[in-house]
Amino acid sequence: MALFVLVACRSSKRDPGLAGMKWILESVDGQKVEMKVAGNEIIMQFNDGEKRVTGMAGCNRFFGGYEADGNKLKFSHMGATRMTCPDQETETGFFRILENTDAFRIRDRQLSLLQKGKVLALFKGKPVEK
Repeated sequence: MALFVLVACRSSKRDPGLAGMKWILESVDGQKVEMKVAGNEIIMQFNDGEKRVTGMAGCNRFFGGYEADGNKLKFSHMGATRMTCPDQETETGFFRILENTDAFRIRDRQLSLLQKGKVLALFKGKPVEK
């Protein structure tokens, strides 16, 4: 019985997968992201069933596909709306991160996008409300 309780407790503390979370960008290359327009955020959500990623890159919406295998991650066929905004440089940098990502890590509800083991960007996860 004690073994069952230990296993149940350990599994409840497991980190979420990519899907089911709203991932909010916190830092890029270790530097906190500060948007020029108050209220703007860079947010990603993954749909495991369709292998699609969608989100907001500050002021423009984006969408595309992804392949995840173990900790490997590759984005593909990305597209976005094309409105001009004060955070354009931040958005451009974010899209470059997606292009360069080759892996990910999730720990303590934080998603790290990686390239060759180096953290490119760090996101904080919030459960998606249904």
